Amino acid sequence: MGRDGHHAFAKAALLIIVAACLVSAGYSGGMETPPGDADRVAEPLAGTAWHLAAFRADNGSVTAPLPGAEPLIIFGEGGTLSGSAGCNLYSAPYRINGSTISVEPVIATAAYPATAEGLAQQSRYRELLVAAASYRVEGDRMTISGPSGKDLLVFSRAEQPESMPLLATEWQLTHYTTGGGNTVVSPIPGTSVNLTFDADGTLSGSAGCNAYSAPYELNETGIAVERVIATKASLAGPAGIMEQESAYLDLLRSAAGYRIVGDTLAVIDGNGRAILFFKAEP
Repeated sequence: MGRDGHHAFAKAALLIIVAACLVSAGYSGGMETPPGDADRVAEPLAGTAWHLAAFRADNGSVTAPLPGAEPLIIFGEGGTLSGSAGCNLYSAPYRINGSTISVEPVIATAAYPATAEGLAQQSRYRELLVAAASYRVEGDRMTISGPSGKDLLVFSRAEQPESMPLLATEWQLTHYTTGGGNTVVSPIPGTSVNLTFDADGTLSGSAGCNAYSAPYELNETGIAVERVIATKASLAGPAGIMEQESAYLDLLRSAAGYRIVGDTLAVIDGNGRAILFFKAEP
């Protein structure tokens, strides 16, 4: 997958995790604290998503991120933040106490930008994120500062687009996680994995070789999948198809929630990690 394709997928997939409808707004002005700062009331960050609008470069100057490679950050409900650093997906535990914030070392996937500039920006972004000491939210802008009080990162709110209906849609698997959720991969070329939710409380589809079905229960954005039943056929090829099928069904059994953004569906496990990604069939 090229840089543009990976970046577009990363942004769509990670926006899915946001629980609330988010309002987008652009960034304007420098990184100085505006008048009236003492009257500002900070909002909780859990369930919010932000695009990087500006960051402090190695030489101390304030610069905008590379076009088409703007990092994204999402604050989860369980003390874990995640996002796209421009190409790689990342996650890290975070802790907030009042206006202070601390971010533990970042874990990231291993894809790389196509340019040296993209790699340098990604490295700098992660360095600044871990150096976070405080934050402030002013309308649709969030600023993260370092221990000295100097502003390091400025974000603007991300937007959540309109979504497809969960039911009455056939969903085609486009990506799934392996290695405990640290790697996102595409299905084996030539294989097709799909999923449909019926109104009678049954989901079904093809896992690539075998047909499967299971009862499911919904609760707003929560989902529980019970007793997945599959046929017992076996295929010799393409290579890895049966291992892929087993991994897919195991991930489906661990479903605890879902999010839909545009024509993309993500299934989320009990730890808040997006584990299965689908696209709506036209």
